[in-house]
Amino acid sequence: MKHPLAAVRSVKSAVVGSILLMIPYLLLLPGREILGPLPAVYAVMLTVYLLPVALCLVTMVCGVLPMLIGLITALSTITTLMGTTGLLLCAMYALPVVGAFLVLVQMQVTFKKSCPIMIGVHVAALALVFAVCQQMTKGDLYNQAGIAVADFLKTWDVGDLLLYEFYSMGLIDLRESLRDNAVQSGLYTFSLSDAAREDMLMSVQTMITGQLQLLIPNLIATQSIQGGVACLLLPLRFGYLAEEKRAFLRDEPMGELGEKQKVDFPTLDMPPFQTWHIPRGIGWQVGVALIGGYLLRYSRTFALKIAGIMLYGAASSVFMIQGAAFLNFFQKRRGSRRFWRVLVPLLLMTTPFLTFIGIFDQLNNARGLRKPPEPKEDTFL
Repeated sequence: MKHPLAAVRSVKSAVVGSILLMIPYLLLLPGREILGPLPAVYAVMLTVYLLPVALCLVTMVCGVLPMLIGLITALSTITTLMGTTGLLLCAMYALPVVGAFLVLVQMQVTFKKSCPIMIGVHVAALALVFAVCQQMTKGDLYNQAGIAVADFLKTWDVGDLLLYEFYSMGLIDLRESLRDNAVQSGLYTFSLSDAAREDMLMSVQTMITGQLQLLIPNLIATQSIQGGVACLLLPLRFGYLAEEKRAFLRDEPMGELGEKQKVDFPTLDMPPFQTWHIPRGIGWQVGVALIGGYLLRYSRTFALKIAGIMLYGAASSVFMIQGAAFLNFFQKRRGSRRFWRVLVPLLLMTTPFLTFIGIFDQLNNARGLRKPPEPKEDTFL
């Protein structure tokens, strides 16, 4: 096999890949308020959820050079928005993940070994970022985040309106003594009384602090599994398809039958996605983890509650991936286009639907991938 990591796989793909990586971050630079008043928050979300997968995907489809261009653009934008602290945190998350991917592809580590390695790297990187954030805030990360959100809403032009919307939806509370005179509206203006505003801001701070205590542990568990798998599945699959298309376009017909040369691309022996499934023995363990995590989430002990959230999130993500494979299997059987085979599972990942499908497939073996246990022979003494 030729070198698995090409600097540029084709000029056209390199240009397109670089542009696609750069545009989302360039749109977040100062002066583009059309995207909203929180570009730093958007940049964080973009980095956590999409950047590592996008970098790995561009590496295999377009080449290492456009990946580096996109990475430099992302780091530069983060630095502009959040300073050196943001740069450090972004680098601590993205660089280990992308670095591990490059090493695994270069060394041709099989998928069965590289997949748990990528998941482990995600866990370590996210946990490290969380630990550094806790260190920077002296162990008061959640409360400091709540204070930052409250301060922003206090100075934002439409902050009062947003606070009132939160109150109307029941997300925050307001003391009964302040409810009658909470709103001070004019002909073209809307504002809250000072007392009502301060009370609502305190309620927002409490809400944000409480939600982050639950969100961040769940993010570490779910994003580590889903991100670790996606950083291998999407780059290897779409990289192979892109190389197959390039080989078809550049190869000359060979002989009367017009045979084509075999595509030379590192697949790491990854099985087809529609055949992915949890082995029967491991499936029961994941199921027990799912049930145990679900029950522990309602524990009154905070440590057990956090453990339950992480356990439930991890087990749910495993079944979600199996549900996506199950859906892909039947989409292929029905002849669905590749666009829908990618888009539909991605949209369903925002709901628990794929998790339920994965559990159904595990219990019913609807694809027939697991062989039934062989019956034991009768013995007579």
